[in-house]
Amino acid sequence: MGSGFSEEAVYVNPLATLSAKSKGRLKPLRPDGYRTEFQRDIHRIIYSQPFRRLRHKTQVFFLPQNDHICTRMEHVLHVSSASRTVARLLQLNEDLAEAIGLGHDLGHAPFGHHGEQVLSEISREHGLPKSFQHEVHGLRVVDHLAELDRELDPGLNLTFEVRDGIISHCGERFDREITPYNGEKVLEEIKDRKSANSPATMEGCIVWFVDKIAYAGRDLEDALKAKLINEEDIPVAVTRRLGKNNGEIVGKLLESMIDYSRTHPDRIGLPEEIHAVLKELIAFNYGNIYKCPEVERFKKQATRAIRTLFDQLARDLEATKRFTASPELLPDVAVYGVFKKFIAFIGYAEAVPTAQIVLDFISGMTDNFVVSCLDQIYVPKNIT
Repeated sequence: MGSGFSEEAVYVNPLATLSAKSKGRLKPLRPDGYRTEFQRDIHRIIYSQPFRRLRHKTQVFFLPQNDHICTRMEHVLHVSSASRTVARLLQLNEDLAEAIGLGHDLGHAPFGHHGEQVLSEISREHGLPKSFQHEVHGLRVVDHLAELDRELDPGLNLTFEVRDGIISHCGERFDREITPYNGEKVLEEIKDRKSANSPATMEGCIVWFVDKIAYAGRDLEDALKAKLINEEDIPVAVTRRLGKNNGEIVGKLLESMIDYSRTHPDRIGLPEEIHAVLKELIAFNYGNIYKCPEVERFKKQATRAIRTLFDQLARDLEATKRFTASPELLPDVAVYGVFKKFIAFIGYAEAVPTAQIVLDFISGMTDNFVVSCLDQIYVPKNIT
């Protein structure tokens, strides 16, 4: 049995990552006669529960009521699609680039980067790793927390290369070019995004770069829809060099990235002048979108929501000895059933701190579910 598909014949770039040379999975999987290992990872990601929840997680705007405002789900689809296109034109592994793109934000908290900051504060206060970073937590999700359909074991059991792309996709760096990290990596020992270094593969480097390109133009478009900015506010250099809408901006950036990387085949990058305009666009977004009063004004409520829920669930978990005693202490609401099933599925060791368990649970929630949990726990209901 065989698919008749040869990676070696298609991905002829000598820097392409082939399935046959993968460093493998944490646990072996029965061979598949028709899919490459990286294609299997695509499917393991898109059929997982954390991936489905991305559709109700913040990209920029909390709980958007406009169906045309981007959520985290659309963002990862944009990144994976563009990354696959770049990989194809550079004759690198399309399946690997797509898989990393789809999985790169699985570690994001509810309420976007602000939720990440709140969970970082909570983490430090409770003696957990010094900060909650979605790149590092993303590896924890795919290795230990994710549920795939009705598989009995937690985690997605992805290949090393996809896992590396997830933990190494650092969104806080804006280098003009990036080359794969060629040292040894023990992914499980990485504690922060800085020590993750660059991705170990060219395909991971593509996603690292495309991530920034994808959100820069899209967030601009969403801000226009939300009437936070006007077209005339956009820097002249952006409209002149990149374009006037998301399609033009992303298209120009990807074309420049592909052309540059073709002439510098050991790296992924942008020409200096185009990179300078991308940085100007991102700086404009920070000053006029991410930090604007309309976005900032609900951060206090988001902070209070996450902290209140964390404190309540931690107290209840301690009081009931992780749901093994004193059930009468809990209100009869659905969230506790969900939490109990989550703990049973993960199978936490007794030594794992309560704070880590609650953080794992909350970090996987959608914005909507945080609000629902607070409503269930604190708001009385009429008899129906």
